[in-house]
Amino acid sequence: MTEQSTSDWVGKRLRDRYQIRQELGKAVGRRTLLADDLQEQCPVVIKLLTFGSDFEWANLRLFEREGEVLKSLDHPGIPSYLDYFEIDAPQAKGYALVQSYVEGKSLQDQLQSGRTFNEVAVIDIAQQLLAILQYLHSQTPPIIHRDLKPSNILLSDCSAHSQGQLYLVDFGSVQAPFLQPTSTLTIVGTYGYMPPEQFGGRAEPASDLYSLGATLIYLVTGLHPADLPQQNLHIRFEDKAAHISHPLRQWLRWLITPEIAKRPASATEALEGLTTLVNTGSLKNLIGDHPNSSRLLVNRQECTLDIVLPSKGFRPQQVKSWLNLLRIIVHFSLVSSIVGFIMRECVRFVLGGLIPGIGLVISFASIIAGLMAVALLPTYASNDLLGHLHIRLNDHDLSVYRETMILLQLRQVLFKAKRKEIERLALGRDKKTLEICGLSYRYCLNRQRLSLTLTEFKWLAQELSYGLDVPLILID
Repeated sequence: MTEQSTSDWVGKRLRDRYQIRQELGKAVGRRTLLADDLQEQCPVVIKLLTFGSDFEWANLRLFEREGEVLKSLDHPGIPSYLDYFEIDAPQAKGYALVQSYVEGKSLQDQLQSGRTFNEVAVIDIAQQLLAILQYLHSQTPPIIHRDLKPSNILLSDCSAHSQGQLYLVDFGSVQAPFLQPTSTLTIVGTYGYMPPEQFGGRAEPASDLYSLGATLIYLVTGLHPADLPQQNLHIRFEDKAAHISHPLRQWLRWLITPEIAKRPASATEALEGLTTLVNTGSLKNLIGDHPNSSRLLVNRQECTLDIVLPSKGFRPQQVKSWLNLLRIIVHFSLVSSIVGFIMRECVRFVLGGLIPGIGLVISFASIIAGLMAVALLPTYASNDLLGHLHIRLNDHDLSVYRETMILLQLRQVLFKAKRKEIERLALGRDKKTLEICGLSYRYCLNRQRLSLTLTEFKWLAQELSYGLDVPLILID
């Protein structure tokens, strides 16, 4: 049976009730038509699935699934289910799904027609879509759309003072456990907007959040996510989205994290993060506020951020200071004694004995060796009393080094990396460690070893994330 042409549908009446006005869309075996409901005197959308030489039963299952899901939903951001019936006519056989009509253009059409979306518009769209996802995911069990993308989101009622009402359409790919389960693994979705787990047939509420993030990235960059560079499954959109604020970029990165466990667990959590961004101008409240009273010193210059953890110094009223001083004295004495002994024995072996004045030289050299050992072989005690830790970020590098002032200023580099190679920061859920993660390395800062409070450590993690412009994620 050949598929009926568009002109054959226009003007036809289905079920003696729906008068076809025009075609809205077309795919293999499927059509979307605009019609007038003669009974209710209102426009409707009719989706047709017709049998033909290229018909596949899988398409019928998805078509029936969409009707069943829409029948169970009632939300202002989702077109309403109105009717479902079989078509059995000489010129075409198949099924029809009738929905309420939404007058508007998809986000994809809006962008392709030249419209741009500023940060305020993107946030408004995100809030509306998250409200719809909250509703879907709150069903028992949750309904997961699985194909959220710009062409499936309609925007209507736009004006100079209003962003417009958003509608989420095309529920043919939903994962709805209340429907008849199938043992066949069906991978649905659109490349670029699908999270990694969906390629394996797995979908959870956080999967829709990934698709939402990818959709918003399309709005701010004008490029489909599949056309953007990727690094270890991370979509690298930042260079194309420099016009939006860092907190919004950070929030988008949170949504599109490849690991599902590191995304927001729910639409509610994602919306709370976005609300924090809108109310405070940042995502700081998700991580930690700037410490009001802190030993952390911050030196900002035009191209450099230098965070300094100064030494605690000697405090006579604290037992720990005395213990640290004792440890340093023991360290100094041990190295000085060993160096002095070795030098004396070497002189005796070479010269056959000590000559006048050589003992003073050896004593002086052993003292210098002891001081150098305290500076170059730092212990926790010497770090507390004498060492300043610097975390320094400039246009090219991130470096962590310790400076100690004994006789002269000595610098010990603990870590150094090109900032472009740093992918993300990982904060332990117990807030005891902060990992700097690159392509082939990980460097860990330990809160207890740095002697920082929880508030200081959270602030440090946040400040480095902002400075590096990389995501800050939580890990177990």
